[in-house]
Amino acid sequence: MTKDSGYRRRQAVARALIAMDESWISLFDDIGLRDLSYSDLLTHMWLRRDQSLHKTDLYAFMPSISRRTAVKYVQQMIDQGLLKETSSQEDKRVRQVFLGELLIERLERFYDETGRHFSG
Repeated sequence: MTKDSGYRRRQAVARALIAMDESWISLFDDIGLRDLSYSDLLTHMWLRRDQSLHKTDLYAFMPSISRRTAVKYVQQMIDQGLLKETSSQEDKRVRQVFLGELLIERLERFYDETGRHFSG
């Protein structure tokens, strides 16, 4: 790879990253999830959507914000009905959280759009 082609490849990746962030904002701003920390959280949740996630597990999925803010963000999404919260069958004190249908649909649209940014 020549020096010039490496530069062009890195430019394309940088443009795709910017386009990815813009896609996120475009798809999630209307439901109050513009902050890219939500992208981190929801992507981790989507990747683990077949697993049981405890509410306290979710805070580590947003490393760029404080735990206090992460707790607030998660609770706001539960209050809005975007995330579903249930009690654990084994321990009623443990809360499990799942993606709601609206978020699954938006995330899949986001991943489809993002894939196009990186494939072109």
